[in-house]
Amino acid sequence: MWYPETTEHLSEIIRKACETGAGLVPLSSGPPHLHGASVNPEAETVCFEKMNRILKIDRKNRYARVEAGVSFGTLLPALAEHGLRANHPFLPRAGKSVAASMLEREAVLVPKYQYDYTDPLLTAEVVYGTGDVFRTGSAAGPGPVEELKADMVCPWGPGSIDFLRFLCGAQGTMGFVTWTTLKTEIRPSESELYFIEAEEPEVLSKLAAKLLFKRVPDDCIILNAIAFSAAFSEDTRQENLMREKTARWIMICRISGYERRPQERIRIYSGYLKDIAASYSLRQGTTLSGAEGLETFIDSRLDDCDRSDVYWKLRRGRVREILFLCPPSRAGLLTKMLEERTKVLPRENVGIIIQPQVQGRAFRIECDLFHSESEKEMFENCALEGEKALFAAGAYFDRPYGKLPSLVYQTDPVGVQALKKVKSVFDPKGILNPGKLCF
Repeated sequence: MWYPETTEHLSEIIRKACETGAGLVPLSSGPPHLHGASVNPEAETVCFEKMNRILKIDRKNRYARVEAGVSFGTLLPALAEHGLRANHPFLPRAGKSVAASMLEREAVLVPKYQYDYTDPLLTAEVVYGTGDVFRTGSAAGPGPVEELKADMVCPWGPGSIDFLRFLCGAQGTMGFVTWTTLKTEIRPSESELYFIEAEEPEVLSKLAAKLLFKRVPDDCIILNAIAFSAAFSEDTRQENLMREKTARWIMICRISGYERRPQERIRIYSGYLKDIAASYSLRQGTTLSGAEGLETFIDSRLDDCDRSDVYWKLRRGRVREILFLCPPSRAGLLTKMLEERTKVLPRENVGIIIQPQVQGRAFRIECDLFHSESEKEMFENCALEGEKALFAAGAYFDRPYGKLPSLVYQTDPVGVQALKKVKSVFDPKGILNPGKLCF
């Protein structure tokens, strides 16, 4: 296992691998590793745990620059000290690499300020499979980073090519990222959390799309009772009690006020939320049936990462995730199909999360199949059959892990050939995470 400490050290490791033909796979997050992207028996591991510095936090321009080994557990409190917050995923592991999360396009909590699927990722430094060092976007100027006059927050370029997109979702097959610049947001001075309950997910997905079209909420997420109770309980006993008392589907919205007239802003936007929810015959409230008294705890959980000894998805030992993207018009239908396909499993083992993204123009849907080690094969087979049906129905698997690449890439041979040509430019010896995706 290699432990690079600087960009130059990483470049040297990759150049040596080019000479010997040894495969390399990047590892930046702490355990557990749920998707297998950083596990490759055909490659040596390059662990970024020693590249763990927060290089810069700029409140005025609202960005942070962090090395690949910086985790959410480290970054979130550091941003809070500067009056900032990250647009982070829902309850990520404390040991999860911030850079890896951004590169994998994990769903973010605040779609209102997400303008592209790569958001909040801005620029990055990458070492390609040749050992050459490159910086994307406005960070691509000549000379050391410290001497650049650019603020390094423009993700496009250099030139007319968006190099950042070669890296997003590539699972380390195009290059190894050493640091990233990510967009941050001003931390609300006051906020109000609202809960909206429903029996079916479709009405909540329609409501979320309408609310974000009007740019009303900041945080916005929809969970079924199983996912909600697993995420917002502290142990299995509390999880079981909560699951039986809460509504089948719950939407959480945060209305925020900032430095100027925060209470007035919250009052106005809460009025918008109430009126729009009423148009769908739904009622919003600051308390939630079945979880009374836990509102403050839920609020704090949303604003942080999971710092528990056992990650909330792994209380039963293992989890198999089904992850896909879809347009708002298909969210309800595909969620129902997901429920139907997992009916063979115990109800309490199937958690579903629906997150609007890119200002509500798309929805990321996540199904978490909680199970024990002895049930692994049964749950894996169910997940694979469900993914095939969802793919045929129009679900877009832009984060294919495990056996999914063979399903996703076989339908686009022309695209695969184009990707292989790009791969041959940036990794001509094919040493970066060999065998992953379509390589």
